[in-house]
Amino acid sequence: MNGQTEARERSVPTKVFLQGKVSEYISRCIECNKCMDACPATKEAFSIHNLNQASIEGYPVPLEIKEFAFHCMQCGHCVPVCPKDIRRDHLMLYLKYKLKEEKPWAYRRYILIKGPKKTGINRIIQRLFIGIKKLTNRDLAGSMETTPEKKTKVLFYPGCYIYSTKTIRLTRRLLDHVGCSYTVLGGVTACCGAPHLLQGEFDQADRCQQLLYQKIKACDPTIILTACAECFEAIESIKKTYKMDVEVLSVAQYLLRYQKMFPAEKIRGKILVHDPCRFQAQSPQGVAAHEAVLRFAELVEPPRNQPSSCCSQWNYGNDQRNVLRQTTYLAAVKDAAPTLACNCLTCYEELIKTYTDVEIIDVLQLFEESLDSIKTGEKK
Repeated sequence: MNGQTEARERSVPTKVFLQGKVSEYISRCIECNKCMDACPATKEAFSIHNLNQASIEGYPVPLEIKEFAFHCMQCGHCVPVCPKDIRRDHLMLYLKYKLKEEKPWAYRRYILIKGPKKTGINRIIQRLFIGIKKLTNRDLAGSMETTPEKKTKVLFYPGCYIYSTKTIRLTRRLLDHVGCSYTVLGGVTACCGAPHLLQGEFDQADRCQQLLYQKIKACDPTIILTACAECFEAIESIKKTYKMDVEVLSVAQYLLRYQKMFPAEKIRGKILVHDPCRFQAQSPQGVAAHEAVLRFAELVEPPRNQPSSCCSQWNYGNDQRNVLRQTTYLAAVKDAAPTLACNCLTCYEELIKTYTDVEIIDVLQLFEESLDSIKTGEKK
């Protein structure tokens, strides 16, 4: 969706690809400021010219542009408005690469245990984290930090969110209900590399993808499922880079292929769909989420003047105005519907942190509630 996928589709390393793009983009820029006008992140007064210069290798980065770089959440709102087809998100990624040694603690903490082959204290912390999670989630322990060796038709890839245990149990229940025979590939050691990429840690991101490809290749699936938009984007990139003959689907897309196995009656009232940056409404994944809500509830169209729906996860709270943006967005949602259904696990987990009168659910919850409605009817 955003420029991130394109950056990872290349056979050359991400760093080399973006280095070649920076000068090309800057030479085309007419400094119209449309990208900055569309940007929802907090930014101080600086010119596009200065932002462009700061993106070039070897040029210093002023303090206000450093702050802006760490406020950027890579939402991609800047891309479609550019009259010169410049990928401002690429330029921001490269700027983050330049600043990767200066990134705030919240950035560093997020990737502390994510990724394979950790060393030193990070390896100790990672192993401790895994051990505790396996001990406290015995029913899921067999799916944590897995490396499938047998061939399978359907590969369920939760990646790091194998530790979002509520969602994993829900997804497994739904896949079991439709009779899906699947293998799980999940864990922080099987991270897709998206968190590293979005922080400018290109070498780590590329290494994560290379090792993830090897694990996927070992079980040779024809379908890969995930409910995380960033994981989805990374798998699509791997598919194109290595020319894999595999279908990548969101879990909601897959379940809709078996929608006849779920009750057809409405179980909910008005619901608005949260369209994330990487699963936009017009994408196949976005369409699937809207179809799921329409099947189980009354689908409500978003308000025309709705503020940015970006969940603001990917600046890790470094921008203090995140909460204000989230509450403003949710206030607009409340005027349209009492419930917001998220189509991306990242968005769901970020938005439920915000205190609000709006009920925030994972779109997959609607499938589960439809199954529960059968049991309720049988008891009656």
